[in-house]
Amino acid sequence: MKRKDKKNSPLSRRAFLTASAAGAAMALAPGARAVPSEASPTGTSRKTPTRMDKGTQTVHSVCLACNARCGVRGVVKDGRLVNISGNPYHPYNMQFAPIGEETPVAEALKISSPVCGKALDTPSHIYSPYRLIRPLKRTGPRGSGQFEPIEWDQLIAEVSGGGKLFAHLGEEREVEGLKGLLAQEPVSKDDPGLGPKQNGFVFMTGRLQTGRKEFIDRFVKSAVGSRNRIGHTDICGLGFRMGNWALTGAKQAELKADALNARYILVIGANIYEALQPGINTYGAMVARRHGQGELDFAVADPRATRASAHAKEWIPVKPGRDGALAMGIIRWMIENQAVNRDYLTAPNIKTAQKRGFATVSNATHLVISDAHHPDDGAFLRMGHLDPTLGDLKKTSPMVQSPEGTFRSAEETTEAVLEAEGMVRDASGTSIRVKTAFALLKKSAFSHSLSDYAQFCGVPETQMASVAREFSSHGTRAAVTQYHGAGNYVNGTWAAYAVAALNALVGSIGMQGGYLHGGGKAGSPHKGVFDLKGFPGRKKPSGVALSREKASYESTEEYRSKQEKTGNGYPSRRPWFPFSKGGLCVECLSGMDEQYPYPAKVLFTYLFNPVYSIPGGYRFKETLSSTDKVPLHVSMDVAINESNIYADYIVPDLSYAEGHHGWLTPHAPALTFSAIRTPMVRPLTEHTKDGRPFCTETFLIDLAKALGLGGFGDKAIPDSKGTLHPLNRAEDFYLRGFANICHNAGVPEASPEEVRFVETNYPIATHKKILPEDQWRRVCRLLSRGGVFEPYEKGFSKGRFTKATPHVHLYNETLGTTRNTLTGKRFSGVPGYLEPTDSAGIPLSRADKEYPFTVVTYKSRLHTQSRSLWCDRAMEIQDENHVEIHAEDARRLNLKAGDRVKVSSRSNPEGISGTARPTALVRPGCIAISFHFGHTQFGGSSLTVKNGARAFLGGESIMDGSRLIPTPGYTKGLNMNDVSRLDEHLARTPLVDPAAGIPDFSSTRVRIRREQEDC
Repeated sequence: MKRKDKKNSPLSRRAFLTASAAGAAMALAPGARAVPSEASPTGTSRKTPTRMDKGTQTVHSVCLACNARCGVRGVVKDGRLVNISGNPYHPYNMQFAPIGEETPVAEALKISSPVCGKALDTPSHIYSPYRLIRPLKRTGPRGSGQFEPIEWDQLIAEVSGGGKLFAHLGEEREVEGLKGLLAQEPVSKDDPGLGPKQNGFVFMTGRLQTGRKEFIDRFVKSAVGSRNRIGHTDICGLGFRMGNWALTGAKQAELKADALNARYILVIGANIYEALQPGINTYGAMVARRHGQGELDFAVADPRATRASAHAKEWIPVKPGRDGALAMGIIRWMIENQAVNRDYLTAPNIKTAQKRGFATVSNATHLVISDAHHPDDGAFLRMGHLDPTLGDLKKTSPMVQSPEGTFRSAEETTEAVLEAEGMVRDASGTSIRVKTAFALLKKSAFSHSLSDYAQFCGVPETQMASVAREFSSHGTRAAVTQYHGAGNYVNGTWAAYAVAALNALVGSIGMQGGYLHGGGKAGSPHKGVFDLKGFPGRKKPSGVALSREKASYESTEEYRSKQEKTGNGYPSRRPWFPFSKGGLCVECLSGMDEQYPYPAKVLFTYLFNPVYSIPGGYRFKETLSSTDKVPLHVSMDVAINESNIYADYIVPDLSYAEGHHGWLTPHAPALTFSAIRTPMVRPLTEHTKDGRPFCTETFLIDLAKALGLGGFGDKAIPDSKGTLHPLNRAEDFYLRGFANICHNAGVPEASPEEVRFVETNYPIATHKKILPEDQWRRVCRLLSRGGVFEPYEKGFSKGRFTKATPHVHLYNETLGTTRNTLTGKRFSGVPGYLEPTDSAGIPLSRADKEYPFTVVTYKSRLHTQSRSLWCDRAMEIQDENHVEIHAEDARRLNLKAGDRVKVSSRSNPEGISGTARPTALVRPGCIAISFHFGHTQFGGSSLTVKNGARAFLGGESIMDGSRLIPTPGYTKGLNMNDVSRLDEHLARTPLVDPAAGIPDFSSTRVRIRREQEDC
C-alpha cells in the first residue's frame, strides 16, 4: 500500500495531551521491517506499556535527543521501543539527588523519574519511515537527489579502493580511495611540515559523544594516521567555552554556577529552562525550585526574554553580540566601587589562597611585561629575566610586587600588590616596564565609560549598575551561567572571557555555590583490564589540521616564504587558530573550499549537516558539489539531509536507541560520573552476511580490514597481559570499555537477580561471551544502574570543590602573545569589549547599516537538533517557527501576526520567507527565529531512489516507484542560517572569530518586508 503525500500529524493536541498525562506520549511509526502492522505514524494508544507491565523489557541508558546526557529507561515490548522515562540512579534525572546505587533494581523500577519532551519523542524519531536501512550510492550529479541502494561489499570495495567509480554517469575522473592515501609521502610537496598524505582524509563529526568518539578516533587517527578528525564544537557553543578556556589557562572549557548552592546567578546567553546542559529537567528545574523556595535570585541577560525570564529578578535585554560590553561595564562598576574580592585577588599563589579559604588562585598580582621594545612583551615577568642562572623551576616562577615595593617570586610571598605598574631592571641592567594582570584588566575596563558600555550593549546604565551591585553582594555564592549566546560571534572570545572573569572578581571559582566545572569520569574506559588505545601498528597523527586549529602559522613555509620576500610573513591566506579549543568545522569546510593549506581527498561526514546547521552554511553547497574540492564524500547518517544529498555514498547508521554505545561524563557543575549508553532495541538497519548491523562501527571495521590497518580484526585489543583480542564488531570494543570502567571504579559483581535482569532485558547481553564471567557480572551491575555515579556532596570539602582547576587567569599569556595571522598584530590577553567585525576589521553594524534588524536564534524546549522533524509529538504542538519581532517594530512596519514576510541580508538579498509574530519578548531592533525548521530534506522533498523500498524503513509506504513520497509539512518554517552574513574578504565563507574560529550567530543584520512588497 502506497502512502499519499501528507501534511503533519493529524493527531489532535487533546488526544496527545491526554495520552501524555497517562504516561504515553509515545510515537508509533510504520516501517517495512520489525514494525507491527497496527502501528500508525500518528496514532498513540490509550495505554502505552510501562516498565511495570508484564511482557516488557526495561533498559537503562543515556539519552541523545540533545547533548545533556540525562539517563533514560527504555521500555520495550515485542522488540519495539514504546516508552521512555528517567533513570532514578542518574543524578540528572533527580536534580542531583538520585537514589543510592545500593538500591535493588526491582525497587528502583517502582520509582518515578522524569525526562523532557525531547526524550519522550524518541520512539517516533527512531521509527521514522524515512530512516535509511541500506547504503546508497548516487546515480546523478551531486545534489540531484538521485540514489540507489548498493550491496555492502561493493560499498567497502569502492570506498577503500577508489577507481572510476562514476564512469557510468559520464565522470571519467579517477577517484582516489582511502588506500591511495596510505602512501608515505607529504600531503603538500611545498611544505612537508603540514603532515603526511593521510591528512587528505577528513572525518567531520556532528553529535559525537565519548564511546563512539574513541572508536572513530581509533580508525581516523590511530589506524589511518590522519590529523583531521574535526568535530563541531564551534557551532555547538565554542564562544562561551573560549571564555572559560582563557580563564583557566586552557584547562577547562565548561563551567557554570552551582545551582544547588548559589544565592545569585547571572544568566548570560543561556536558555536554562529550554535547552541547557545539564538538561532542563535538571539545571533549570533546580534553579526554579530554589527560586520558588526563596533561596536563589537570578537575572537573565538575553536579547530575547527566555522562559526563565518569567522567574528572573530582572530581564536584561542586551543587544546581540554585545554581551562583552555588558560584562565589561559590570567589571568597571565593581572596580570603581571597590566591590571586588581583594582577599582572593591579592593571594599570589595557591597555598596562600587556600589558607584564606579559597579553592583557586588568580594571577591578578602577577607582573606582565608591557614593553613593546622587549622581545618578551606580553609575557609574564619571571625570575629568569632577573637572574638567568637560576634552576629551571625558579627561573619560570612569575613575579609580583610586594607591599614594600620589592619584586619577588609569586611562590615565595604571601602578599602582593594588586594594582601596580612600574620599571624593573633585568640581569643586563635594562629597564623593563611591567604591569600587574589586574592593572591590565582595569585599563581594558576603563577604556570606556559606564555610559559608553550602556550605549554599546543597549542596557540602561542604572540597570547595569544594579546588576553589578547585586552580583557583588553575595560573596563567593554568586556566579555566572553563560552559554551559546554569550560569545558565539566574531570577537566572542573576549566577550565570553569578560563574562567568565566576573566570577574571579568575586572569588567564586571552585567554591561551593560558585563557578564550577564538572568532576569528570568515575572510572576510565581506556585502560585497565584492556588497552583500548594502544595496539600493534598504531600511528601517531602529525602535521596541521585542515581547520588550522592548534597549529602555528609561523612554522609554515608560507610564512617563511613571505617573510623572505617582504620582511613580513603576514597575512596568511586564511586565519590560523593556535589558541582555539578546537572543533572548527566551519573553518575546516572553508579550508576545504579554498584547498588551504592543502586539498582534501576523501571526506567522511558523520551525523553532520553543515549546510543546515552552520550560520552561512548555504555557502558550502558549492564546496560539497565540487568533485575537485571534495573528490570523494561518504556520509554516515540515519537520513538524507540537506548536506549529504551532495554525498557520493550514504552509509545507514543507528539511532541512539539501537547503538551509540558510550560512557558519558558530566557537564558542569561539580558532578562525577560515568553514565553508560547501551542499546534499548535491536538495530533496525539491514545486516552484513555475518549478521552485523549496517552502521558506523561495522563500516569502519570492514574498511580497516580491507585496507590492512592495525587496531581492527582478529588481533586488535591488548589486555593487561599482552594477549590480543578481536575487534570485528562494535561490542568487541564497547564491552571491554565497560569492563575497564568497572575495574577502575571498583564496581562490585552483580547479584544473580541483577545478572538475570540484564540478560533478560538488554540486547547487549547477546554478546556477553566477549568477556570472562567475572567481568560480565561486574558489567551487569554497571548496566543495571546505567552507570557509576558519585554523590554530589563528595565533590566538596570545607566549601571548596576538591577537583577545582587551581589557577585562574585574569591575564592569559598564551592569548596575549598570539598574533592575528591576517594582520600580524598581537591579541589582547585580558577580557575586553570588541565590536563584531569582518576579517578586515570593518564593524558589521557599519557595513550593514542599511539592514536595520539584528537576528538571533534559539532552541525550543520540545525540539531536538536538525532531526526534530521526525518527533511527531513535538511537531503536533509546534510544526513551524516564526519571525518574532518587537510589537513596536511590527507596528512601525505595519505588520500583524500571521503576515508573510521576507527576511533578507547583505549576503542573501533574495532572503527567506516566514510568518511574522509580534511580541514584547524580544528587544526592539532585534528579531528572533527559533532553530529546528526550514528544512528541505529528511523526507520533506521528493527524491529519486531506485529500489527505494529496499533503502528506507518505511518501504513501499513512502515510495511511488522510484519517487520518494515527501511529507510537505517538513519544509515549513525558515532557517536563519540561510541568511547569515558571509565574510566578503575571505572568499565569501562564513564569519569566524579571528582568535578561536568561533562562527557568528549574532551579528547578521537583516531587512524585513511583506512578501508582496518584493514585487
